[in-house]
Amino acid sequence: MYSVMLVDDDLPVLEFLAGAVDWTGLGFRLAGTYQNPLEALAAAGETRPDVLITDIGMPEMDGIELIKVISAAGEPGLKTVILSCHDEFGYAQMAVKLGVSEYVLKETMTAKSITELLARLKKELDGEGEARHKSRELELSVRRNRSDLKRIFLRKTLSEPLLDPAEWNRQASEYGVEFGRSTAYVPVLGFPCRMREALQRFQTRELLVYTAENIAGELLGPGDAAVFSLESGELVLLFPHYSQLHINNRQKMEDMLRKLQQCLLQYGKTPFTFVTGTPVADGKGLRETVNREIAAAQGRFYWPEASVLRLEHLQASFGSGDLLLAEYVTALEEFRRAVLEEQTEQVEAFIAKWLAFIQYHRFNPVEVKEWLLKIILDIRMRLKSLQHYQSSYASEVLHHDVMELTSLGELEAWLRSYMLQAVEWAEQVYQESKNREIMECQRFVSVHWNERITLEDAARHLHLHPNYLSRLFKRETGENFVEFATRVKMDKARELLKLTDKTVEDISFLLGYDNKQYFTKLFKAHTGQLPSAFRLQKDS
Repeated sequence: MYSVMLVDDDLPVLEFLAGAVDWTGLGFRLAGTYQNPLEALAAAGETRPDVLITDIGMPEMDGIELIKVISAAGEPGLKTVILSCHDEFGYAQMAVKLGVSEYVLKETMTAKSITELLARLKKELDGEGEARHKSRELELSVRRNRSDLKRIFLRKTLSEPLLDPAEWNRQASEYGVEFGRSTAYVPVLGFPCRMREALQRFQTRELLVYTAENIAGELLGPGDAAVFSLESGELVLLFPHYSQLHINNRQKMEDMLRKLQQCLLQYGKTPFTFVTGTPVADGKGLRETVNREIAAAQGRFYWPEASVLRLEHLQASFGSGDLLLAEYVTALEEFRRAVLEEQTEQVEAFIAKWLAFIQYHRFNPVEVKEWLLKIILDIRMRLKSLQHYQSSYASEVLHHDVMELTSLGELEAWLRSYMLQAVEWAEQVYQESKNREIMECQRFVSVHWNERITLEDAARHLHLHPNYLSRLFKRETGENFVEFATRVKMDKARELLKLTDKTVEDISFLLGYDNKQYFTKLFKAHTGQLPSAFRLQKDS
């Protein structure tokens, strides 16, 4: 719906126009009526009218001047109509020079004539709007096609041998890359720091790439850098390096990159990190340096977010995953106990502890994610064993979400959210349980798996008589207390046999059994295998 502004120092004219015309029916919205042209001018900055209908002779500012000022500051395509008591050539001539749409004599003005005039103006506005839309669509299509061609050119440069350097240089020049005797280029790789969040915001990787490339193209002019992108979401920027000029190329480039980071965050809501290479003199050097930057970016998991880094300073190696695996049982037990006991502060402390451990040793990011996934899935399984537990996370969704995380900071935020939600789930399970004594008893056993737990211990913890707890537990769960406690310990035994090198005797003592033979007998009854055979099976 188009907006209309009425300006006339004659109040009866304003009242006539406002009341005699079916504005809504014609597709217009009456944005305001003004007797004072200065007030109308001030309001036009906010309302940005599509149609201005104004008297020509008014005190303080006449209609001709009002049209000049609003047209200069307003949207293109403003339609203007002059109302006048003067049928004089001079006024009409000035109106023509201003491109006024209609010149209406008040003495001939009727509701019908104004309605017909507005219908014509709406038709013109519709046509011009459609033309602008088609023009924008065409421009967008051209820009996207050019962007696609640049992306193909870069992909071939990075993955295929340069058999014809002259032809490569010709194509590169079409995209603003002109290698010369005194001009080299510094390749810069830029990538979004929180890809998962960015994809949720943009819906598709293609739209993310297109947006980032356009923001970079708007900020960096042809003389600043050539802008390319990769299908995977990275930007590749080529900054000219003038070796014969006495300027600090690198400082200027890094200042521009920091400004670009601000624009990408402000307009694209996505933080970017940039890796700068060293100057290259030809296509071969470009390919080698950008591929080195891409390879180095495998370690970006540990880089500070929204930073500008130099390729030569980056560490590409990772710590041994054996150390990470060796700490799995300890980390699992700490997180599991904190969740089951609903200890939010402990959850936060353990997250900080283990992520600092990971950061210090710089383990392979894939191994880190798989390590944490196993911990999360184990806690999820323990919560599932409690009554009334329902998780909104499917295992496949968990795996996909964790593997999509691209930085330690992003992983920390996701892990904190999941673990704190797990604490809430645990609280909800206990609060909604029909028999909280049973739930608390199960939690007591799950937390104290490494102790010699008896029915009397659990009853003392719950302030219940052992006989009453025994009957209640059997009635509510279908198994007696000893069967449940043994099942918890045997599940833990299987976990220790799979994940550690502890001897069977050590595991039996760790689970609170003084007699290895008795533990072995229980394990075989529970699993159908001896502990040694179970361990050999998992190693095969």
